Amino acid sequence: VNQLIIVMTLKEGLELIENYKKGLQKFLDVLPEQAVQIGSEMIKTITMSTKNEIANLEAIEEALKRSPKDELGISE
Repeated sequence: VNQLIIVMTLKEGLELIENYKKGLQKFLDVLPEQAVQIGSEMIKTITMSTKNEIANLEAIEEALKRSPKDELGISE
């Protein structure tokens, strides 16, 4: 079995998440222009799904930014 292992730094991971969020936001910005082709109900569904995805990415960012000491309740 071939496996691909990707190693990245925390900074690189956070930058990747930030770039993905920017792409999703751009998608949301142009989505209303597509209403004629795909309908308003579909626009609402896609918008809600995309906003949820952004919120999930933000939660992942927050978790990654927390230090292990924060998680264990250890003070310096």
